[in-house]
Amino acid sequence: MPLRDAAARFARELSIASAAVLLLGLGAAGQGASPELKRVTTTLAADAGPAPHAVAPQPAPVRARVPVAVARRPKSAPAPGKAAVAAESAPPVARWLPTGTGMWIHDWSRTEGGHAPQVVARAQAAGLTHLFVQTGSSKKGWIGQPVLSQLLPATAGTDLRVVAWDFPKLVDPEDDARRLAKAAWWRRPGVPMVAAVAPDIETLAEGTHASRDSINRYYRTLRQALPARVAILSTVPWPSEKRINRYPYTRTARYADAFIPMAYWYNRSPSVVTATSMAVLRQFGKPVFPVGQGYDGRLDAPYLAPDPAPGRSVDAFVRTARASGASSISLWSWQTTGAQQWSALHRASATYAPPAPAPVVQPTPATPSSPAPKTKASKPGWHPGKGR
Repeated sequence: MPLRDAAARFARELSIASAAVLLLGLGAAGQGASPELKRVTTTLAADAGPAPHAVAPQPAPVRARVPVAVARRPKSAPAPGKAAVAAESAPPVARWLPTGTGMWIHDWSRTEGGHAPQVVARAQAAGLTHLFVQTGSSKKGWIGQPVLSQLLPATAGTDLRVVAWDFPKLVDPEDDARRLAKAAWWRRPGVPMVAAVAPDIETLAEGTHASRDSINRYYRTLRQALPARVAILSTVPWPSEKRINRYPYTRTARYADAFIPMAYWYNRSPSVVTATSMAVLRQFGKPVFPVGQGYDGRLDAPYLAPDPAPGRSVDAFVRTARASGASSISLWSWQTTGAQQWSALHRASATYAPPAPAPVVQPTPATPSSPAPKTKASKPGWHPGKGR
């Protein structure tokens, strides 16, 4: 009996000593890490789950030093095959991300009467580079056939891109995800395909069951169902003081290629709402492309006072987003945006225009060349689109 008690006491002391060594290793590994990195790492660790390959680089997690015997692969485990090694070393897939300005469409029949050539013409006249078109929702089901069969052919030969968006309630996350992925696979010979997808995942106030579990199930299924080339532009509520600790932004960031915060200001400052959205979501290391309020806020909140200068509000949104590092913005929505807001969006197209390509320098010819023929100069004040 005394010998058995001594053995048990020795085993307990050995376990305590091992735990102390491991804790010291964790402390040493965490030295020098910034508070922000520690916070993000801790949150990601709490949300443990399979994360797909992301286009944008993420902060490297702090790794604890573990005993060699634990880190070593068991002898019985086979060495990774050539295919597995090749997959791990493959370069990231290039996915299109928006630049310039965009507009959201949620009712195709009320968008220039559903006439695709007129939609494309007006979009180009406003300097838009992309359109977000609804292809489904949990309530409506799949509605993408009419809009895609008309709009995508009308964009052929233009620089206008189409982004499919869907409004899932997440009661059945897998079914919701497969419905949006259907839009990304829609194709016709000689017709452009959808450039990206933008799931609009809101809060319980809008009837959406957005929890860490449902978000994980939705995005995991969506990423697996999408073509590898198609980016996920996660459309989320802007991180207000009431949402920042409730909405699963961290879980969303694990799957998103970019964030699109719905920076609708109502009776707040457009600049404050936009700057807050950019600052909070950029911490996840993903591009942020905010969507602003092109509609009269009284459509949702009749008690609000009218905005005396809605165009200036959009101007403030545009300037703040640009100053915060956004390379693209958009407005909601085609059907409810007023004339002043459309004009502000047109002005923004110059602010968000991609840089012009560098001129090609031709080598100096060895022998004198004949003088170039004289051409008639353009009239003063002429610019593309004048007189339309």
